Amino acid sequence: MGAQFHVVLVRQSGGERLPILLDADRQPVPWINVYLIKRLRLRLSANSLVKTLYVLGQLWAWSVSENFPLRARLVSGQGLSQDEIVSRLYPWLRRSAPTSGKVTKLVVSPSTLGFRLNVVAKCIIWHLEGVMSTLPVGAPEITDIRARVALTQRCFASLAQAGRPSAKHAAPLSHQQLHRLLQVCHPDADENPWKATYRQRNYLIVLLLGTLGMRRGELLKLRVSDCLLSRNDPQLRIARAPDDPDDPRLNEPQVKTEPRHVPCDCSLARYLNDYICQSRRRVPGAARTPFLFLSRSGRPMSLVRVNELLSQVGALHPELEHLHPHRLRSTCATEFRLTGLANGLDDERVTRNMMYFFGWRSAESVRPYIEAAIRKESSEISLAYQSALFRQAQGSPS
Repeated sequence: MGAQFHVVLVRQSGGERLPILLDADRQPVPWINVYLIKRLRLRLSANSLVKTLYVLGQLWAWSVSENFPLRARLVSGQGLSQDEIVSRLYPWLRRSAPTSGKVTKLVVSPSTLGFRLNVVAKCIIWHLEGVMSTLPVGAPEITDIRARVALTQRCFASLAQAGRPSAKHAAPLSHQQLHRLLQVCHPDADENPWKATYRQRNYLIVLLLGTLGMRRGELLKLRVSDCLLSRNDPQLRIARAPDDPDDPRLNEPQVKTEPRHVPCDCSLARYLNDYICQSRRRVPGAARTPFLFLSRSGRPMSLVRVNELLSQVGALHPELEHLHPHRLRSTCATEFRLTGLANGLDDERVTRNMMYFFGWRSAESVRPYIEAAIRKESSEISLAYQSALFRQAQGSPS
């Protein structure tokens, strides 16, 4: 059992959420919190900061449990040797943390390990570079520390690369699965898994995730005022609002993509309007919050609750198992691309349109979705070829 630590999320009066690392006695760990505030605070969302801080807490726990003078090594510019990283720190970072008093597996997944190694390497390098910045220009120690920084980078990069699996993107739903999902989630469906009170809200959530490809955070950040439904071309406004003082959720949803307006089909606009004018108004305290989707208490819905809604569908309908928000986003992106190509657009034009519609900053963000679409296309072509071949074989004389 390693040294215990705590990550607490402090919500400040201005709305900013700032995580802080505490030791077993609930005292701040200064050298890690300083790194988070000075280096990471302006770069990462509160949710990302929390994930990062849990990894840095494991780094701190390793130094305490192994009686390793990590802070002193970093402050002095000495850092860690390659053997210390590979033989001592790396095995610790590979360990799976116990949950509910049990360890279900001994080591974490390669993707989790890669994330941990990246976080720890950046923290160590930042401290070493900070030492260099305090030294006078031309000091001989700068050359030594620079060499240690380069060694640290190479060592962690090599460890992260070893055994790294190929990236696995969220698999899109098939046409049949998507049709089935919309069928069972319709408020009037006998197979609907939800209570009648929440069916209209939950159906609309599925529609927005599946037809507009929204991220979970984008969905939960929607305000009633973002639903521009009275115009000739109904639209939804997706806007960034980090550290929103109107948002009471400690785990604040984030809009990680570019702000934009996305069009609404007339049918979708009617569903939205009906929900706002009917179901939402019946929620206690709905008039006191600007957010579109509310829990039964009148507070904005949580990130976890959206996942639970989709899990309930999969639990009742096994053909829709492993359903989660990003899988619906992947489905929308795949269908978006296929529709663009079917309308005569070339790949470059489709990519540019996808970048705007889904809020991506670069074509690189589109690549996993294009690959998913290509995999789907190649499977369909292969199955068509196989089917034709078997028909020909069955029709030929033996």
